[in-house]
Amino acid sequence: MARRAAPSSLTQVLSQIPVGELHAWLAASAKAIPELGKRLELFAARHVPEELALTRYRTALGRLFRMRNRNVRKRASEAAQNLAELIDALEAEFVAGRVSIVMVIAREALLGVDDFILTNRGAREKLEPRLADLLALHRRAAMELRPDREQLAVALVEAGQKGALSGLFREAAFEYQDVLGEEGLSHYRTAMEPHWRAVESNTPMLWSRRQQTVRQMLGWARAQEDPVRRATETAQILAAVADSAAEYLQAATSFLRAGNESTALTMARAGLQRALRAPMPDLVLLDLAVLCMERVPPDEALAIAWEVFRGQPDRDSYGLLRQAAATCGVEENYRTLAIAHLEERGLVREWLSASAP
Repeated sequence: MARRAAPSSLTQVLSQIPVGELHAWLAASAKAIPELGKRLELFAARHVPEELALTRYRTALGRLFRMRNRNVRKRASEAAQNLAELIDALEAEFVAGRVSIVMVIAREALLGVDDFILTNRGAREKLEPRLADLLALHRRAAMELRPDREQLAVALVEAGQKGALSGLFREAAFEYQDVLGEEGLSHYRTAMEPHWRAVESNTPMLWSRRQQTVRQMLGWARAQEDPVRRATETAQILAAVADSAAEYLQAATSFLRAGNESTALTMARAGLQRALRAPMPDLVLLDLAVLCMERVPPDEALAIAWEVFRGQPDRDSYGLLRQAAATCGVEENYRTLAIAHLEERGLVREWLSASAP
């Protein structure tokens, strides 16, 4: 009896199909099956000349976030899977030395994710790991390619502004400082100027855009090599946007690091007044008071301590008042004043039950 031929593998079968017929079948299947179409676009992009690859990748990007499922969680999971496949393709491009493609497509993909999150509010949690992977890949490509510094600086600023919702590239000046160098950081600051001017002038804008601009500027300040300049730039940025008592304290602390005690005191005074006007006790009130009291004459320090105690009469503020009063030799007088103030506000019983002063 003749032996039956062993069945051929799928690969062997496919190799016997005319190339044109196989290509036509793949193209038709890609249209009929969206997931196959997305994968085929990425596969094709990796196998065309570099000058054509960007077009193919952009076509793939246009399809990555098109999903039929209306369930937000399922859409997010599908988008995350699509991004993982894109990252795999870009990793292969990186290994193949086509690094410029990686830089361009990674940046555009990141902005695509930001847009997707904007219209799919429940998607952030699923996509954040992919965002981190894409950002890391973009940085590696920049380190490898060493592109024109001015072009890179401008691209990072613009991408950061467009990706404000997801916080994309908000620390770019610091994270890319080795690639940008001093020249690139200068270009970065120039590119940030119109955005920063809008924040300083309180031009109406989305909260996320304002926060992103401030963080971009702080990232630039953090990238300064000289420690005094780094502290000075950071302090000036914080001072320009300070609104809460905590922000004034942060600005004052930065000015102290920069060696500018007079401006630090100005910031601390402003923060102290903001904390005293707050409807609820402010956690940084005493920190601001101490910062001020350590830099003024004893009688002025006592006045500050008394104001703080009146505004927030608790154990800590009373301890601060006692120290300041003792320094001026009037501790008993202020003990009497403190008790009178507590009686006026109906707090004596509460203090007595906890061993009042």
